[in-house]
Amino acid sequence: MISPEYLEAVRSHPDLAKLASMARVGTGWIFLPVCLLGVHCICGTRERRIVTETITVRAMDDVTVARLRNEDYRGPRCSPVSGVLWEYTGTLSDAIDELHALPHPDDPMAPKLLRPTSSMFVINDKS
Repeated sequence: MISPEYLEAVRSHPDLAKLASMARVGTGWIFLPVCLLGVHCICGTRERRIVTETITVRAMDDVTVARLRNEDYRGPRCSPVSGVLWEYTGTLSDAIDELHALPHPDDPMAPKLLRPTSSMFVINDKS
């Protein structure tokens, strides 16, 4: 059953309905609240056969979606080359639309070349 709080949130911020639809059972998306460098976020991942897609919601107008190679997403970063195949940062609505417009990973038009990573994927672990 849909709660009154959910209905009010979607009425106040219609773009939240797009995010909520990603979290439905059967979509493959898993969402967790996290704190990244002191910023509270909602992070989601969907693992496919050869890639993992991610979404990080920091604010309604600060959302990053990306597609990464599974071997780079799962394992330790052993080199400065990132496993990011595609990345977009924008509003919640635009980011979700861009992610949905991305070709299926097996499609010949899907991104296949690695690109430099944004600072979102770099964690400074030097003490």
